[in-house]
Amino acid sequence: MALQMPRPMKRKGTSHHQLVQRLPADILGKATGLRLTIPIGDISVHKVISAKDRDIRVSLRTRDPQEAKARQAQAVAYLEAVWRSVREGPRRLTHKETLALAGEVYRALAETLEDDPGEAAKWAYIEADNARAEMGQYGRAALTILPEEEKRARSIEERVGGFSDGSLARRGLVIDRDSRTRLNEQVLTALRQANLLLMARAGGDYTPDPQAARFPSFPETKPETKGVSLLNLFDGYAKERRPAQSTVDQWRKHCETFIAFMGKDDAGQVVKADVVRWKDSLVAAGGAPKTINDAKLAALRVAFDWGVKNVHIASNPAAGVAVAHRKRPDERMLGFTDAEAATILKAASESTRPPIRWVPLLCAATGARVGEMTQLRGEDVIVQDGIHALRITAEAGSLKNLGSERVIPIHPALIEAGFLAFAGSQKGPLFYNPTRRRTDAKKPPHKVVSKNVAAWVQGLGLDVGRAHRKDPSHAWRHRFKTLARAAGIGDSVADAIVGHAPDTVAKAYGTVTLQTMKDAIERITIY
Repeated sequence: MALQMPRPMKRKGTSHHQLVQRLPADILGKATGLRLTIPIGDISVHKVISAKDRDIRVSLRTRDPQEAKARQAQAVAYLEAVWRSVREGPRRLTHKETLALAGEVYRALAETLEDDPGEAAKWAYIEADNARAEMGQYGRAALTILPEEEKRARSIEERVGGFSDGSLARRGLVIDRDSRTRLNEQVLTALRQANLLLMARAGGDYTPDPQAARFPSFPETKPETKGVSLLNLFDGYAKERRPAQSTVDQWRKHCETFIAFMGKDDAGQVVKADVVRWKDSLVAAGGAPKTINDAKLAALRVAFDWGVKNVHIASNPAAGVAVAHRKRPDERMLGFTDAEAATILKAASESTRPPIRWVPLLCAATGARVGEMTQLRGEDVIVQDGIHALRITAEAGSLKNLGSERVIPIHPALIEAGFLAFAGSQKGPLFYNPTRRRTDAKKPPHKVVSKNVAAWVQGLGLDVGRAHRKDPSHAWRHRFKTLARAAGIGDSVADAIVGHAPDTVAKAYGTVTLQTMKDAIERITIY
């Protein structure tokens, strides 16, 4: 039976459009108690159909007529799938299907967060709530006077019902009551397994999880029509844009995690609501907003965007999806103090290891990113217009953006310390030997050097690290800008030296000459 296409309507008392979908006559009575998770733009609206309901009413949360039409089409497509399942009747999940759905929940949580699990105490707290649900002592159910088995079932439903709903909604399944109870129990078990894994990861234990393989794949009753692979889109982006290999490896894994969340790899069938649900699940699991926005969602955005530009898919469902987050004052990173800078640079001056001897001083004297310094080559130390300078170029290695490519004067402190003599004696990279690189190595050698320098700084016993809001290398960048302001150097000149892009179109007009930068940099005393 075809579903009558609704149209957006206006509700009295609000300027927002509303979707009113009349329940098909053939499902009245059958749908009572059915849980709906209706996609509306960037969110999902949850509803339970009661015996009195004759229609579905939900705000489209927009005043724009065109956006309302798009959102109502999205919602109707979801409802059509639900009504189709209702007509076929609530189905009983097999034991294998139940475990497969629980496994999808496990992977969505464990694989998404194991790289950055946060504090172990958080997972211990979550596990305590899971244990209370297992005993029937969680949420409102704990306050009821019911037989223990029913009390336990309700408690587990309160705790994991949302996870079960999401898993079922992705496959358009309507299941019977017994299957629901069994699914909730298996989902709770899977979540507890994932929590224990993440607690171990937070404690530094990355031993492979022997239980992960216990979950089967969901049995497919019929082969799916071949669609556009999200992984193929990402691979196309990576091949064309050629980001750092470490970025490729990490972001491709994020795409794989999203595919596991969806239950299939078909980029053409992904809608914005799917991406929002994934984002919401990452937030609910305690993921850091910056990690979600700048890594996990960014991976989807670039893959879908490449697909749109290369005519593989019609639109980018990840566009505009982000975690709303305002950075707290106590989260802002700081620069080194005078005393900390002096301690680090004095220790560096006593080292015979070239990266330790020169990289901290280079960062202090230029405000450059540590990766820009660790990939310097002998040919990047030049004389231009009679000025000793460093050429920061993509020829040496990856740069953050186009504005990062620049030529900057060498600080007198570097010349006095003998840097020109050191650089003049080297050919190729200054701080690593490319012939010693393993053929199977994935991390670029200059990043290995950067990591080693950071570890050396942290070993000096200073209050350095995220807990102290001072990155062992990036804190030089903050310090340089502070010293530049103290010396009366304009932000546009300081930005040109450190490689910051202008924040307005007006500030992008004109150029900062090498002589202007030299005059400015000579006014900065680095220690």
